[in-house]
Amino acid sequence: MGRRNRAALLPTHLPQLQNLIKRDSKSYEAEFLQQWRHFQSTLSIFCLKPDEDSKELSELVTFMSQVTQCYPEITKDFSQQIVDLLKEHCIVLHPEVRKSLVQALILLRNKGIVDNTRDKNLREMLYSHIVNDIKNSNAKATNNKLNKTLQSFMFTMLESAKSGNSDENAIAAKKSVDVCIDLYHKNVWNDAKTVNVIAEACFSPVTKVSVTAVKFFLNSNDHQEEEEEDEDIPDLKKMQMAHQHNAKTKANARKMEAARKKVKRKSKNKDKAESFNFSALHLLNDPQGFAEKLYSKLNQKDDRWEVRLMKMNLVSRVIGIHQLTILGFYPLLMKYLQPSQRDVTMVLVCAAQASHSLVPPDILEPVIKAIANNFVTDRVANEVMAVGINGIREICIRQPLAIEPALLQDLTQYKSHRDKSVLMAARSLIALFREINPEMLLRKDRGKTATIRMKDGSIKTVTYGESNNNTSGLQGLELLDQAEKDEDWGDWEVDDSSDESDDEGGGWVNVASDDEDFVNVSLEDEKAEEAGEAKKLQYKVGPNGEIIKTRRIGKRQMKKMLDAEEQTEITEEQRQKLLEAVKARRAEEAAKYEASIKLATTRILTPADFARLTELKENNEIEQSQGTKKRGADEIEHEGEIDEMTILGPRKKAKQDYEQRMASVQEGREGREKFGSNKGKKERGSTTNREKARNKNYLMVAHKTAVVWKSKRSLFDKQKQLRAAIEKQKKSKH
Repeated sequence: MGRRNRAALLPTHLPQLQNLIKRDSKSYEAEFLQQWRHFQSTLSIFCLKPDEDSKELSELVTFMSQVTQCYPEITKDFSQQIVDLLKEHCIVLHPEVRKSLVQALILLRNKGIVDNTRDKNLREMLYSHIVNDIKNSNAKATNNKLNKTLQSFMFTMLESAKSGNSDENAIAAKKSVDVCIDLYHKNVWNDAKTVNVIAEACFSPVTKVSVTAVKFFLNSNDHQEEEEEDEDIPDLKKMQMAHQHNAKTKANARKMEAARKKVKRKSKNKDKAESFNFSALHLLNDPQGFAEKLYSKLNQKDDRWEVRLMKMNLVSRVIGIHQLTILGFYPLLMKYLQPSQRDVTMVLVCAAQASHSLVPPDILEPVIKAIANNFVTDRVANEVMAVGINGIREICIRQPLAIEPALLQDLTQYKSHRDKSVLMAARSLIALFREINPEMLLRKDRGKTATIRMKDGSIKTVTYGESNNNTSGLQGLELLDQAEKDEDWGDWEVDDSSDESDDEGGGWVNVASDDEDFVNVSLEDEKAEEAGEAKKLQYKVGPNGEIIKTRRIGKRQMKKMLDAEEQTEITEEQRQKLLEAVKARRAEEAAKYEASIKLATTRILTPADFARLTELKENNEIEQSQGTKKRGADEIEHEGEIDEMTILGPRKKAKQDYEQRMASVQEGREGREKFGSNKGKKERGSTTNREKARNKNYLMVAHKTAVVWKSKRSLFDKQKQLRAAIEKQKKSKH
């Protein structure tokens, strides 16, 4: 009795039938076929209204996914039906139905029934859905709870790729990294936690995962710049004028409406607050540990050369940005500093990026010597020599103490080389050391401006370990203040008691400060003002408080007196005068420095102010050196990325061989008519005037002289022309 009741309940009690089928599939095949037909009919009915909740379908899908391995021939199309249902109705499906379908696919995938190739399109769909869903969840306000949960899950997926079945977890880890990178670029997950999750992926044993993470750190700024490029905004006024006078067609109206929407969308984007993103490398929690761990991966030599070069580039960039110290990294680079090494320019870029002011010069000196010995010799091509000198220059920009004066003076001898690329590389090295340390150059290579600065003592001595604070970037700030005072006279205010003070004191009185002995006054009369010459005088405060008029020592005179002092051709009185002039010059520079610090701490400079400051500094240097060109400040970068073209330098186009020239010729002939004369060709653009006249109506040409004369010809003329025509036809036949 109990057995008959159980058999009667089997068609409706799916969990019990599932248990019996797993025990003995052959005995319950008829019951399974009954449920299979019921599933097909329920699925066809559900497809008519896919947005409704169907608990019956969810139970049947769960049942089929549990026992499908027992009847593989019957259920061979079951997984594809589920995938097609998700593809077609994924948006309108009820959440419970969608959840049961995805769970069934996960179960089939774990059993090995669903193949990866069939599941790839579904993974792409799920990936885009996950990214857009997270973006929409953070659109109005940041959902910190959801973000932390998902970021922890992504980190778990990355850790699962290191242990367990790598075939199953590698794809999940790769997609997790892709989701983090995509959301970082969309400014949804641009925090430090996301960056450190991606940083952990750089050490993954799966090559695809590690390469994706390394490329993110190397190209994160490039991706941001590409997104910030402005679109081509249409000229709305011009289109409106054209729309007024042109034909009123639907196509023109659609174009006009599209242009209006584009301009409106662009104006909305301009009104939004600008978001400033730091580079991903600045958000690392432990840059030293990250660089050391990646450096240990480089020493293992498990990856192919392209992957190792990318990791080498990343380590060097982290070292340069955070000014880290990894002394073993530089001997590793020296192994690859050979002209025959593949991608040697990128190795030189890594050596330059890993250099900074805190690296000991004793560590970088062997690197520079290796570059000089292997690249800057007469046994290599001119392009190799230029690359070597450019690489040394980029290292010296970041650590000037890494090169010896003897080696520097030897490299500067290539300034008169016959090859232009080598010549420019050597001259750029000279221009660099004229700015930072001209004492290391030969006397003839220092230049006029650097020599004057050396005599004045205004060149700051480069010392190891000195921190580059913000005051080094404030040089010339007083020029901006002085220029604004000269240009703007509208802010002057007149004091009410000015008349009384004029009557009492007889005008303005210049009073020297307590810590200055000299007051510089510029006096100009009308003739000197017309000629553009200023006569500079110097006033010295005497011991009793009186003002003594003295002549200021100019730069040329100071230079002559310093040269004479070196040659011991100066008297004691002149020596005291020179010392006073040097002290006055240093006091003046100290006053300018204090004024620039005060100006920098009390005023916010705009981009326009910085541009104006750069222009004033350049003009001031040009006036001092009378035309000598100086190396721009934008060419000296102390951190960040180095372009490979900076190392390569300007290169002359190589001469093409015969095959390359012929290939270029054939490429230029594509899509062009055959070259040559059109004489004798039947295909012409138009007919001649004589041919056109033959086809005209007779009434149009009846009044022509030739036609009238033809009708009045004599018999002799007709015979003569007829014979000529016959002779012409005979000649044309032969």
